Amino acid sequence: MLKGSKVLVTGGSGFIGSHLVKGLTAKSPREIIVFDKHIQHDKFQPRDNLKTVQGEITQRERLREIMPEVDYVFHLAVLPLGACIENPRACLETNINGTFNIIEAAKDAGVKKIVFSSASSVYGDTEQTMDESHPLNARTMYGASKIAGEYLLRAFYDMYKLDYVILRYMNVYGPGQEGGLIMNVLKRIKQGLPPIIFNDGSQSFDFVYIDDVINANILAMESDITDEVFNIGGEEEVTVKDAVFALLELTGSDLTPEFKLDEKVPMQRRVGTSQKAKKLLGYIPRVSLKDGLRKVIETEFKI
Repeated sequence: MLKGSKVLVTGGSGFIGSHLVKGLTAKSPREIIVFDKHIQHDKFQPRDNLKTVQGEITQRERLREIMPEVDYVFHLAVLPLGACIENPRACLETNINGTFNIIEAAKDAGVKKIVFSSASSVYGDTEQTMDESHPLNARTMYGASKIAGEYLLRAFYDMYKLDYVILRYMNVYGPGQEGGLIMNVLKRIKQGLPPIIFNDGSQSFDFVYIDDVINANILAMESDITDEVFNIGGEEEVTVKDAVFALLELTGSDLTPEFKLDEKVPMQRRVGTSQKAKKLLGYIPRVSLKDGLRKVIETEFKI
């Protein structure tokens, strides 16, 4: 399906996007367009079929210029959680209006399918292990904007038969990530500073390695499935405390974590099941947390 096609990756210079672009090259598309606000050329090997376009998804006409003849769209461009907290209006304009611009331009250009990167933030804090039918309970602008994007895709499918698949990522990590628990802990270890664990560290999450996320994207695009949403996780529930101690062990560090009280920690548990993706897409997470942490340490930190 992807071989010989023209593919657009919004947010293609970001953490997940740049890994996806590398993964797509193995599928021999005719052209890959990397569309991003900040193009980081050092993330890509020069290729005849790779084109970079600088722009923002809020620029409606810019999108309409690049969308003709595009067969498939991977939509990853997003204002992240922290920036959404600082500037809710920018979150609305980028994550909601910008996503509408992508979907509208794709529909008008005759794009065959969109794979949309959503997030586990749509579920909020949960006691139960979440499947895709779990009630949506976002309590952040970021999570709310992802819900809006999902429902825009559903509306365009019903109105115009624009095919799509939604992927709700759990806690993604891997080389090239700038923030997040794993990277923040490793940075402190490398600086000789004790990792910080808020409260007792019993908060638990589902960590998924970047290579598994890329595989999920490609499986979703190449499948005949449409009008569906899938959780994409690592199928391992891990507490913050256990993750931190695993990093200390793997780096050979003798640092002792520092525990701090913080009543504002928003999440106690967010763990999903990816069984639907396994059944319908053939998705199987292949990188365990321990192996994934080793890969990050070896490639990113050279500890």
